[in-house]
Amino acid sequence: MHREIPSSNFVHRRQTSKLQRLSKKHPFLCVGLPFLVAVIGGSFVLLPLQENKYEVYDRRIQTAAHEELKSKKRKFNIQEEYFRMKSQGVWGEWEPKRVERPPEDEPVWDRQDK
Repeated sequence: MHREIPSSNFVHRRQTSKLQRLSKKHPFLCVGLPFLVAVIGGSFVLLPLQENKYEVYDRRIQTAAHEELKSKKRKFNIQEEYFRMKSQGVWGEWEPKRVERPPEDEPVWDRQDK
């Protein structure tokens, strides 16, 4: 009453052949369905993570902008700004330069009324 135990290689071949038969019979179940589950499931997993990323970024930018506005807040006066810019020498180096025009005989625009 000895029963032979099949070798692991035989069992592996038998399981492989079942899997191959199943994949040949129903290719969508073995390839298409796992692919669709991964794509659709991945979108549902990544969507909350992406939303969280943008919310954190927006919150950080808003707090930084709010703090910056609080710290740099000063009353604007045009006269003070003029004197401040003049003292910095911003206007001391500026010099108006005339742009050269084309000669008078050269048409600037093509006119129809000539």
